[in-house]
Amino acid sequence: MAFLKSQITRKFLLTAILAWGVFAYAQNASNDLLLFSMIGISIFGLFVIWSELSPIFILILLSFTSGHALYSILYQMSLPLWFAMIGTLIIFSYLFTYVEQKIGILGDKRLIYLVLFALIILEVFLVLSYFLIDPTSQGLIISSVSYLFVGFCYTVLARHTDNNFVTYALITILAMTIVFLTSNWGGLV
Repeated sequence: MAFLKSQITRKFLLTAILAWGVFAYAQNASNDLLLFSMIGISIFGLFVIWSELSPIFILILLSFTSGHALYSILYQMSLPLWFAMIGTLIIFSYLFTYVEQKIGILGDKRLIYLVLFALIILEVFLVLSYFLIDPTSQGLIISSVSYLFVGFCYTVLARHTDNNFVTYALITILAMTIVFLTSNWGGLV
């Protein structure tokens, strides 16, 4: 993807994805404290995007906001599932490509893992669309799976020894357990 090499284009695309996700979150915020917290985190995320400091933080934030926005659009606008599936593939393929370019974890097998990442996120998206939990919980689970996959690529495939994959797996399991235990079951949008 040659258009990702331009820093300005990359920053504007990430900013647009963040703005879209935050706007969708603001439309469905259940209380003002959560809304203001999300706005504060998003302002910090905007700073991180434009200074290009932490690609993994950007991946987690944009995975959450995009997952939440896609589920909100799917439920509120009664769009067909294929529309949300195409959006999921495009957005998460772009996010993985961004993180992979910033960290440089794969090398020659980049396309294979890009397709694998997009399909894994799409499968998680489809499975979660059958659970009757709110879009916030669904977005948190998608961001946890994104974090796990990038951790796998970073530690196992790229063989970086500064981190351990077990750490990524434990954090993901802990986050998913907390999300499933504290979710509002049956409370859709």
